[in-house]
Amino acid sequence: MKTPISADEVESTRSERFLAVALTAFLLVGTVWFYVKVAGWWPLYMDWDQCNNGQTACEIPGHEAMQIGIRLGFIILLCLVGFWVLYRLRRSGSRFLPLGFALAATGVIMALVFAFHYTFEYADFGPLILSLFGAAATVGVFVAVQRLLAKRIPAMRVRKGDCPYCGYPVRGKHCEDCGRETIAPCTTCEADRRVGSLHCVACGAE
Repeated sequence: MKTPISADEVESTRSERFLAVALTAFLLVGTVWFYVKVAGWWPLYMDWDQCNNGQTACEIPGHEAMQIGIRLGFIILLCLVGFWVLYRLRRSGSRFLPLGFALAATGVIMALVFAFHYTFEYADFGPLILSLFGAAATVGVFVAVQRLLAKRIPAMRVRKGDCPYCGYPVRGKHCEDCGRETIAPCTTCEADRRVGSLHCVACGAE
């Protein structure tokens, strides 16, 4: 039977952190390749011999917007997937959490590449859109993780023999630090039950 692990109890080893960094590097190789190749798939200019008697290069209408749109969409998708995977792994207490960080880090790094690229070369609105989206997504994931931890922290403290409210070591029916009850009647069988415990020791009710 698989034993559930709390989010804060998942500690990565040095080898796991190294593998997460390695995964980030390899993901960056692929994403940078795609980012660069977009320019070849939708070039900005025609061949010189196709217009203006070969004197100047002719810009292809719409291709610059196509490049920006594809790159921006790809990076937004990468960030969304990275943050979603990170949240899911965090929520399940998975040992694969460092890999989630690697995917999310790849999206953030590519967002910075996009921002610097178009800020200094084109000064377009792409970096501003990406900045606002990235900030909103990051804050959203942070809030979701904090809500998740708020639900799990009391159970974690109970397992350690601490007060579920403040984390102070429990020695009786009331916490010596915050004064709240740490033992209360079970709503099913009325037996004494630790506040914050997942199940009643007497009847097994949740």
